[in-house]
Amino acid sequence: MFNKQERLQGRLEPEIREFRDASQTLVLATVDNAGTPNVSYAPFALLEDGYYILISEMARHTKNLLNNPKISLMMVADEQDSRTLFARKRLTFDARPERVTRDTPAWQVGIDALRARFDETVDGLSQLEDFHLFRLVPLKGLFVKGFGQAFAVSGDDLVDVLHLTDGHRSVASAS
Repeated sequence: MFNKQERLQGRLEPEIREFRDASQTLVLATVDNAGTPNVSYAPFALLEDGYYILISEMARHTKNLLNNPKISLMMVADEQDSRTLFARKRLTFDARPERVTRDTPAWQVGIDALRARFDETVDGLSQLEDFHLFRLVPLKGLFVKGFGQAFAVSGDDLVDVLHLTDGHRSVASAS
C-alpha cells in the first residue's frame, strides 16, 4: 500500500523531470567577493552528475564562480505559458559549482553533452581560452507549480519531494 509521500513522489517526479528536460537555459544567481549579487543565464546540458555550463570569464557570473562558490540556479516557465505571472512554474536549486579541467575525460563528456543539445557552436566556444566548463551539482531545491503548490526537492534525484504546508496568510484587518 502506497503512503501519501510515495503517491506524491510518483505524481510529481515525472512532472518535474518533464519541466526540467524542456528547459534549455538556467538562470544563474552568483555573488562576488564583496557580496554583490548578479543574475544571468547560461545554456546547459544535464548529466547524471549535474548541470554542465560553458561560460566565458569575460562574463561577471564566471568571475563570480571562480572566486565565490555560492550559486543558485532556476528554470522558469515562459511568461506566455503561465496562467498568472505571480505564480509561474519554476524549479530552483542551491548548487555546488565545480570547474572541470580542460582536456580531461570529464571535460570531453561535458562538451559532448553540450554539443548534442546546441550543435557545433559549442565546438568553437570550447576552443576559446576564456571559456570554462562548470558542473553545477544540485544540493536542495524547490519546485513551485503555482499558488500553494511548493515542494521541497533534494538534489537532482528528486527522491525527497515534500509538500511545503506553511501557506499564505491574509493580513489581519484593522478594526
